[in-house]
Amino acid sequence: MTVLVTGAAGNVAGMLLPYLADLPLRLTDRVAPPEMPGAETVRGELTAPGFAAAVLDGVSAVVHLAAVPHPGTCWDGLVEPNLAGIGALLTAAAEHRTPKLVLASSVHAMGGHLSAGRVPIRETWSPAPCCPYGATKAFAEAAGRAHAHRTGASVVSLRLGAVQPEPFTAGLRPAWLGPDDLGQLVRRALTTEAGSGVYHGVSAGSASWSTDRATAELGYRPTLDAARYPVDDDDATSLCPPATRR
Repeated sequence: MTVLVTGAAGNVAGMLLPYLADLPLRLTDRVAPPEMPGAETVRGELTAPGFAAAVLDGVSAVVHLAAVPHPGTCWDGLVEPNLAGIGALLTAAAEHRTPKLVLASSVHAMGGHLSAGRVPIRETWSPAPCCPYGATKAFAEAAGRAHAHRTGASVVSLRLGAVQPEPFTAGLRPAWLGPDDLGQLVRRALTTEAGSGVYHGVSAGSASWSTDRATAELGYRPTLDAARYPVDDDDATSLCPPATRR
């Protein structure tokens, strides 16, 4: 299985790639991807004419991490990387008949439920984005479902939580996704025979996010628990703070 990883120079990829090191990899990003033994690196923009088609040639699976990941980003900064980027990727995947795609979504696609206090949030609920960034991720999930329906490919969308080496605030603790669990989740998404679906990606012990579907369909069983780590209880940082209405 040759796996294309987009957004390979990003923070999430930096924590994920060691868990994929035994696979033949092709790494791409708009900046120089990291060098890994045995991995091919290709620098370029997914939205550049012909680039997505070229970089998907000969791969059997894609882990799509490329996106602007900041919840505070305005629409102007999201349209090309987050919306046009997924369009270019899926168009090329259809052309090459790529059988497996793993898309990095975000818990921000469901952040409206969190802001309203509707917890634990189930993976089967309808999306409720809390910000433009979350809305682009909800769009990517829908685009992935349409692609799976039209092509028969397996498209697994993972609503990743706060991907960090350790949880660092009480507010972010319920959505923390540690490196070991990130690696396990993506590996299981790449090898699942369950077909297509949307799943939450958080570590153990969260009272806010259910991973029941990921456990049942992917076999995901997180081994890390945020409660075991000391955090700054005075930090008011929240993953999806309530909207400020004017």
